Amino acid sequence: PPPMPASQPNLVSQDASSLMTQPQASQGASAAKYSTFDQVVSYWAKSRPDQTACVFLTDDDQQLTLTYAELDRRARAVAASLEDRLPPGSRALLVYPAGLDFVIAFLGCQYAGVVAVPATHPKPRRPLPRMRRIAEDSGARVALTSRPTLESIDFNQQDDTVAQLEWIATDELGQEDETPEILAPIRGPAALSFLQYTSGSTSDPKGVMVSHANLMSNLEAIRVSFGIEDESEGSKSAKPQVGVFWLPAYHDMGLIGGVLTPLYVGGVTVLMSPASFLQRPAKWLRAISEFGATVSGAPNFAYDYCARRIAQDDRVGLDLTQWRLAFCGAEPVRADTLRRFAEAFEPAGFNARAFYPCYGLAEATLLAAGPDHDDNPTLLAVDRASVGAGKVKLAGSATLSDKTSSAVENPEPIVQELVGCGRAPAGHHLLIVEPETHTPVEERVVGEILLSGPSVTRGYWDRTDLNDAIWAKVAGDDHAANGRFLRTGDLGFFHEGELFITGRLKDVIVLRGQNHYPQDIEETAESAHPALLPSAAFTVGGGVGLEGPERLVVVAQVERSCKREEHPDIARLVRKAVSQTHGLDVSNVVLIRQATLPVTSSGKVQRSLTRERYEADELRVMHELSHARPVETTTATPSSQASAPTSAATAEQKKPRSQQEIETWLGAWLTERLGLEASEMSRDRPFAELGVDSLTAVELSGELEQEFGVPLPAVVAWNHPTPSSLAGYLAEQSANGNSAQGAASDTSPELTPPVPAAPAATSEGTSDKEVEALLAEIEQLSDEEAAKLLGDS
Repeated sequence: PPPMPASQPNLVSQDASSLMTQPQASQGASAAKYSTFDQVVSYWAKSRPDQTACVFLTDDDQQLTLTYAELDRRARAVAASLEDRLPPGSRALLVYPAGLDFVIAFLGCQYAGVVAVPATHPKPRRPLPRMRRIAEDSGARVALTSRPTLESIDFNQQDDTVAQLEWIATDELGQEDETPEILAPIRGPAALSFLQYTSGSTSDPKGVMVSHANLMSNLEAIRVSFGIEDESEGSKSAKPQVGVFWLPAYHDMGLIGGVLTPLYVGGVTVLMSPASFLQRPAKWLRAISEFGATVSGAPNFAYDYCARRIAQDDRVGLDLTQWRLAFCGAEPVRADTLRRFAEAFEPAGFNARAFYPCYGLAEATLLAAGPDHDDNPTLLAVDRASVGAGKVKLAGSATLSDKTSSAVENPEPIVQELVGCGRAPAGHHLLIVEPETHTPVEERVVGEILLSGPSVTRGYWDRTDLNDAIWAKVAGDDHAANGRFLRTGDLGFFHEGELFITGRLKDVIVLRGQNHYPQDIEETAESAHPALLPSAAFTVGGGVGLEGPERLVVVAQVERSCKREEHPDIARLVRKAVSQTHGLDVSNVVLIRQATLPVTSSGKVQRSLTRERYEADELRVMHELSHARPVETTTATPSSQASAPTSAATAEQKKPRSQQEIETWLGAWLTERLGLEASEMSRDRPFAELGVDSLTAVELSGELEQEFGVPLPAVVAWNHPTPSSLAGYLAEQSANGNSAQGAASDTSPELTPPVPAAPAATSEGTSDKEVEALLAEIEQLSDEEAAKLLGDS
């Protein structure tokens, strides 16, 4: 790996005693005895060989399992294959759909001393530009994958970097009962464990260098913060901790929080695909109930999604009494979301005290701040204007039991409710400083968040220019080596020693737990039509006194020569372009006069000021396309109050419907779900142009299953990209009574990768439901590409 920058903090913090730091806890036996993650798993394989380590719930509700002994054996087989090809310290891409193969491959890299590089699941039969950039940046020579994934890649369409990688199908390794011998190279704590590529700007992915010391420190911090007892010296018969997760394993929360933490403590991790959750959110809670999970978590949007989308009938029989810690992070945590979820699932035994709002970032491995596991979530009502001004004024107090903002003492200012994210883990330290001078600020003064401690990584792989800029030296503070701290780029403040997040220094937009750079969205918007000039992208909503959840707004300037009658079509083109390119639904496209967008003296867009003027109705608006979604809905189905069935396989076949009937139903559903005017609906207008993003597409497939009684793939709305073509397809299926799964493979072979037939422990079910294929491919299809792939041209 590249040399450690001179500004790299020590791997061990010197001191951690302050209001912003949790009390130092004694290290658990596993952290004290072992210096790498694979050593911990090897310990569990010897002490608990027959205990289940991993379970994967397939989309058709099968359970695939691995014991600790099986996981250890399969991983060692991968390690033996890698040792034959690569020296220690080399990098290997991990290219897998959701499932157990990823877990085996990651652990195999750890055994072989190879640096794992998790990557997104590839788009079938399509170029892989992001994978190419990651492969080039990391210098990987090998790509680990499964046989079905490998067969879905068209190497004739790939760049030389991807095509020349040595691809290894690891699901074909380790099938024998004998455990292969491996060299198991000795690694120091500073050696790299894996590269975590950030999910923000797709044009310039950056690999965060996570060392073994970083990983082990953060896993131990999570164990202590979550209140999980160390069992490595305890009874072998103790009941293991169980966690249930659907987050993608190539993201830091999914990898460390969902896969590695349960294995670190000798527990059981129950996994499912993200698409499985999106299509049937009740499946997540059902798994928590059935497996008696004590820990699970997800971004804020997932809790809101469950409260809105899981019907009363699907809540019957849920038992969430064992769920004692529900972590919530990766995007702003909303008090209203926590209240809605707690109210919705309190009858099922969910306790609002289980909520664990936390703050993390890849540059700090994962967890950077969190409350004590026994604490009730802290809610703080503040004057929203004061937050923007940088000096926070309190507006009252509230708890999760308050269903409105009635607890707020002063109703005059617009009130924003913030959720506390606790304190730094033991051995780590947080500071709030003035961003330019790095001078510490007082409580309730907004500033940049700085962090030091053993979980803080050394920066980005082979990015000396960036690494020099991510460190800040704070004079007079000895909580980090030479007073140097990691600059998080996030804004926040302390109140009574607890961290509250207020925003991002660089205006990164976070929706559904994913980072989106506004400049990327703005570039896409501006390219949608020749008459468009520089624009501003930002989010609005999400607070008390503000309508609805957080929404994306694009404000774009239009050339003076553009005719007014063209404005509606231009706005729709902006919405379509952002949907196709970024997978985001633009709630409002606002067209303003040329030269009226707020910019700095150097020409940079002032997004915050644009947002303020938009919310104050001070922009010179020429046209606004508004597709605001309903604030509170149980279901968007116009003809049914029930959500999608718990299992598509049990859907009742209903009477055949004509294409006209189906088109009428689709029109009503889309109009209600997307907030469209009736005049905006057209049977031949592409879904992307109407504003159907990936989440809406999955919701629609679930509603169609319920309405027509046939199982449908999550991509059905994208394989048939207009209401007319989708209605024709559904009418044919309704008349024939055939399963849509089989028909989808007949009508769209290019969009569905091969499906493994063998019932082996690594079979993940139908790949066309995997969220990687859904989110990374279908929304990037133009109308022409879709028609070509479907054989319509």
